[in-house]
Amino acid sequence: MADDDALATAVRLGSSVDALAALAAHVRLETEQLPADPAVRNLLSTIAAELIGANTTPDPAAVAPVVGLARTFLRQAQELVENPGRSGSWDQVDVPLLQSMGRLSMGVSAAVQAAERHLPELGERLASADSRFLDVGTGAGWLAIAIATSHPGIRVVGVDIFAAALDLASANIDNAGFADRIELRLQDAALLDEPGGYDAIWLPLPFLPKAVVVPIMNAASRSLKPGGWLLPGTFTGASDRLSELLTDLRTVRSGGHPWRPEEILDMLATAGLSEAQEIQRSWPAPVRLYAALRR
Repeated sequence: MADDDALATAVRLGSSVDALAALAAHVRLETEQLPADPAVRNLLSTIAAELIGANTTPDPAAVAPVVGLARTFLRQAQELVENPGRSGSWDQVDVPLLQSMGRLSMGVSAAVQAAERHLPELGERLASADSRFLDVGTGAGWLAIAIATSHPGIRVVGVDIFAAALDLASANIDNAGFADRIELRLQDAALLDEPGGYDAIWLPLPFLPKAVVVPIMNAASRSLKPGGWLLPGTFTGASDRLSELLTDLRTVRSGGHPWRPEEILDMLATAGLSEAQEIQRSWPAPVRLYAALRR
């Protein structure tokens, strides 16, 4: 019967939900020195070893996106069940969600570093003493913090139209000790007016409504230094049909449009940029990264 099939499928999928939560719980226990019942701690450690094939103490900086991903996916999943018809909107202040999504976004830094290895000119620019990086849709500021951490000489500007998120970002940046290198602005990215201002600009396409993507790309293109790079990113997951549909759903509920790679490359070329390409993914964060050069 169809009802029985649906329940059986739900039971099977529930194991994946439990596994994600258990992995994040293990990471928190091992990196935050939290108290735990010994039996629970041992079971979480065993489950983590079963999932990732290791039984060592995680590095806090390296695994922060794991906790962010788990919190984000689980919180968004619950909200999807409670409010299944909603499309994207960021007019509600959900501090735990904003913080967890920000933690997850730290994984984008590894994608940027992979792009630098693939594009030596980008690496040289971001390593220069006067390098400037623009984080569009900075949210709670965690990607800006990750970029400042991985690039000791860089200066980062984070812009967002959501004042509540910038309040969180300001506190996070102060606590991380980067107030002297990260500047925050309440600003619409489509109204950027800084010709030649940046060496690289990150665009989080899943959070940008379809109607504003082209204006933002055009403004970002004008705001790059000659030889600067525009770095748009999208969500991604496994390559099977179900994973692709779930990624599209997450994108739409985040306020964005499920762009296909050829559409993104066409928009970058139309914005007057050259060498538009997708960076081959070699990082764990669920992000596809694209790059295009302003000559």
